[in-house]
Amino acid sequence: MTERAKITYVNSSYLSFVNISAKRHNRRSTLYYVDLHYDQLVPFDDSIRVDFYFYEFLSNEYRRGFVEMHFGWCKLIHEDPFFGAAMNQGKLREPCPFPPGDYHMYNMSIPSAAIPPGFPFTKGRIYANLTQRGNFVFGGHIDMELREKVIKSKSKNKK
Repeated sequence: MTERAKITYVNSSYLSFVNISAKRHNRRSTLYYVDLHYDQLVPFDDSIRVDFYFYEFLSNEYRRGFVEMHFGWCKLIHEDPFFGAAMNQGKLREPCPFPPGDYHMYNMSIPSAAIPPGFPFTKGRIYANLTQRGNFVFGGHIDMELREKVIKSKSKNKK
């Protein structure tokens, strides 16, 4: 589950517009879907670095954990089973580099099979930073919570 997405920085030389939101499709579901919309002003390729930092929620504060992920933009989109699989839609299915233009990604969620068993914490915040050759392009974060799915089995009691 991801919720409370927030953009903390946008470099207007790279992006003219960015909007991110997290929503549930119905009130009974605990699963949130993320929508990401942006207008990209320059080509994005592997010179755009994407760094993810995971913070654990402990004692009412977020504390940086040891889990980090680092990618070039194209490798993230085309090869990563965690975030890339969720982002690989629409124009992002095309080969790299991705040209300037509007990009819209709807109903993204991380495939549960991509989450490693025994992930070190269940509640936290994921920070994402994009840079290119030392220039900060974008920054933001989203809160996350992992819940185990309980599968009820039907058992028949024979007397």
